[in-house]
Amino acid sequence: MTPVEVEIPPPLPPLPVVAPAPPPIGFHNGPAVRIALLAGILSIVVSALAGQLALPKATAMVWLVATGFLAVFLYRRRTGQRLSAISGARLGWISGIFGFVIATIMLTMISAAMSEPSMVDAMRQQLQQHGKSDTDLNQIIEVLRSPAGIAGTLLTFFLLFTVLPAFGGAVGAKLLDRD
Repeated sequence: MTPVEVEIPPPLPPLPVVAPAPPPIGFHNGPAVRIALLAGILSIVVSALAGQLALPKATAMVWLVATGFLAVFLYRRRTGQRLSAISGARLGWISGIFGFVIATIMLTMISAAMSEPSMVDAMRQQLQQHGKSDTDLNQIIEVLRSPAGIAGTLLTFFLLFTVLPAFGGAVGAKLLDRD
C-alpha cells in the first residue's frame, strides 16, 4: 500500500464581526427611553423653578428646546451612536411626551385641589407673596373649572412640550455630529 497524500487546504480567514445595527430611536429603545424620561423630568423641574423664581416665560421655552438638545447629548455620550436630525427630533419628542404626561398629571392634581376652598385660599396667599393679584388667581380658577379651558391648556402644553424639544433634539443632533 502506498500512502495517500492528502492536501489540507489553508484555513479560511475569519469572518468579519459585524456589530448589530443600533435600534432606531423610539419607545422600544431602552437607553433612549431612559434618557428621554430623565430629560422630561428635568424639563418639568426647571420649568417649575423658572415659575417660582418669576423668570420670564421665554426662559421656560428656551429650556424646553434645551431639553431636546440635552437628550441627544446624553444619548450620544451613553451609547456613542451618532444621530441624524430626524432621530434627534424623535428623541427630543419622546422627552417632550414624558414632560407633557407629568405636566398633565400635575394639572389634574391642581384642578382637583382647586375644588377645595382652603386650597384656593392657600394658593391666593402664595400668589400674593409672589406679587400676583387676585385677578390672576381668578383667571386660573376660571380656566381650571371650564372644560374648554382645560382642553386649551392641555393642547398648549402638548404643543410646547413636543415641538420645542423635538426642535432642540434636531439641532442637537446636527451640532453634535460635527465632532
